[in-house]
Amino acid sequence: MKLRRACGLIVVAATVAACAPIDSHNTRYDAPWKRTVVEPPLSDPDRLARYCDRMLTLPPSELAGELDAARLSFEKDQSELNRLQLALLLSLPGTSFRNDSAAIALLRPLTKDTGREGSTLRPLAIWLHSELVELRRIEETSQQQSAKLREELRRNEETLQQQSAKLKDEQRRAEALQQKLEAILEMEMKMIEREQNLPKKK
Repeated sequence: MKLRRACGLIVVAATVAACAPIDSHNTRYDAPWKRTVVEPPLSDPDRLARYCDRMLTLPPSELAGELDAARLSFEKDQSELNRLQLALLLSLPGTSFRNDSAAIALLRPLTKDTGREGSTLRPLAIWLHSELVELRRIEETSQQQSAKLREELRRNEETLQQQSAKLKDEQRRAEALQQKLEAILEMEMKMIEREQNLPKKK
C-alpha cells in the first residue's frame, strides 16, 4: 500500500466534505454585497490531505524528523487527526521506521468505537485499517509459503546428500571388491607360472 494511494482517497473525501449544501435559512439575500472574502477553517479531512501532500514531497532523510514530531503531537493531543497522521507515517513503505502493527493499533479505536460514527475521519481510518490488515495478511502468507519452500529445499538437499553418501559408499565397496578380484587373479597367475617352471618328471 502506497502513501500516494491513501492520500488520493483522503483528497476525494475532503472534496466531498467540502461540497456540503449551504443552509439557505441562514442566508440573507438582502444583505449588501461586499468584496471581503472570509476563508472557512479547514476541515480535518482537508488538513489531512494537505499533510499527505507535504509528506509526499519530503525526502526520506526528513521523514524521520516528521515521525518524531507526529509522535510528540499525539502525546500532547490524542485527537483523531493526530492519530491518523501518525498512523500514515508509521505505515509508509520504504522507510526504516515502518511499523504496520503500531499503525493498526493506532487506528483500531477509530474503527471499533461506534460513538465515533459521526467523525469525518472515521471512514478514512476504517479504510486505512483494512488496507493494513490485508497487507499484513498477504505478507504473513508470503512468509509462510517462503518458510515452507525453504523447508522443502532443505529436505531435498538432505535427501540428495544421503543419496550421494550412499553412492560413494557403494563406489568404495565396488573398488574394494575389484582390488580383491585383482589380487586373486594375480595369485592364480603366479601359481600357474610356478607350475610351469617346475621340472618335469622322467
